[in-house]
Amino acid sequence: MYSIKKLTVYLMAAIMFILTACQAPQTKKTFYPENEIPFESTSNEAMQEFLTGLNIFDQGNGQKAKPFFDKALALDPNFVSAQMYRAFSSNSAKDFSKNRDKFLALRSTANEGEAMLMDLLMANMENDDVKELELSKKLVEKYPSSARAYDYLANSYASLDKVEKSRENWKKAIGLNSDFLPAISNLGASYLFTSPKDFKEAEKYMERVVEKVPQSSRAQINLGDCYRAQNDLEKALKSYIKAAELDPTDAVAFSKAGHANSFLGNFDAARKNFQDARAVSEFGLNSYNFEAFTYLYEEDPKKALAFLENAAQAVSQMDIPESNKTGTKMNCAFNCAMIAMHHGDVEHLKEVVEMMKPLFNQFGKDIGSKGAITNQKVNALYWDAIASAAAENYEEALAKAEIIKSTLATINDPNKLRPYHRVLAFVNYKQENYDKALEYAAKLNPDNVYDRYWMAKANKMAGNNDVAMDMFNEIADYNFNSIGYALVRNEVKKMLASNE
Repeated sequence: MYSIKKLTVYLMAAIMFILTACQAPQTKKTFYPENEIPFESTSNEAMQEFLTGLNIFDQGNGQKAKPFFDKALALDPNFVSAQMYRAFSSNSAKDFSKNRDKFLALRSTANEGEAMLMDLLMANMENDDVKELELSKKLVEKYPSSARAYDYLANSYASLDKVEKSRENWKKAIGLNSDFLPAISNLGASYLFTSPKDFKEAEKYMERVVEKVPQSSRAQINLGDCYRAQNDLEKALKSYIKAAELDPTDAVAFSKAGHANSFLGNFDAARKNFQDARAVSEFGLNSYNFEAFTYLYEEDPKKALAFLENAAQAVSQMDIPESNKTGTKMNCAFNCAMIAMHHGDVEHLKEVVEMMKPLFNQFGKDIGSKGAITNQKVNALYWDAIASAAAENYEEALAKAEIIKSTLATINDPNKLRPYHRVLAFVNYKQENYDKALEYAAKLNPDNVYDRYWMAKANKMAGNNDVAMDMFNEIADYNFNSIGYALVRNEVKKMLASNE
């Protein structure tokens, strides 16, 4: 069994031998063993840069891998796989769109495996999860010995909520290559974040990644997440601090430490963590939302709103690419909308929804795919409907929900109607039709903590007290930072404490 380091050295030695032996230096040669999805380049140096970037990318750090893909492309502009991974390590919607289109434009020089990956990406651009699954199956048929092909297949099953099938295929990938980090960490993440969850099983896989790449900050971060899920916040914090020591430029390590400190009640320390994350992040945009959440945990939603609004204004003045500004401002506005909705501030919610609409529109244009444009149109319609429901204009909200449904009619994804169902669940809850609200809520993502909160409330109001209390207990120690959790954590913990 090779370690990751030994495996990389072996593969690089193999390509050096193959390319050096080639009499025609402009002829592409593969370096991967037979039956793997092949990577090809005309340049030894480009392949070495690519392999270095790929190793980092497979550890989960696309931003750190990106310069290596850029170097590989500078040495070989027609390096198809390098261009694909450059797209996947993009820092904004526009950056992704530009590099995605460059990747797709190389189809005439792509090998069969790369062409199949192009087809997968195009299906994703069309929001066609069913087609993605079909194409992933064909990829595995073509490369049955490829751990990476099985990882694609597992991710396709996961997108369709076929949890057991996704885990089965990640295990197959690991069986083919016990050093293949994406499959190990993806399987661990599945047990960590997707029902049915198993935190100890997740920890087992994340520990395996740490054993293979002990100097990887992302490996330490993932292990820390397992401790956090088990409510061992101090141990999680130590893992995140170690990650930051391993890589002082990894913004995610500082941000994760901020999460742990937030849940420990160390709010000043958490804010410092988030500011440190921003200081080392590309363009200085990291963790505005998480810093705002500290004020929600301190039960000061007005201060959280003010922080997010000031952040959006500050970002507007930065000398950075417009697409990066758009993504950050959209995130700030989304969190403002959630705060206003949760606290019943209807007028503020309406204002924020109008602010979000041009940001949604621009974000969709920046990605530039039919699927992305449809998604952002639905986002705007969804928030319009929620604002109407919050103002008790229920017929108007339901009419807007029907527009969401018709807008999504051509999308080939069994989960496509979740925004529609969420509006109907919210309207019925507001109208005290709790059983009907639960009927629609059952069609939502079971692992969305904010949706679970509303389901718990609906169950309580419907008289299903045991079910409601089980759900509230599950929510209380969720321990993963999101606007939904930030809005409900204190309320749920206090309610549970009062019932003891």
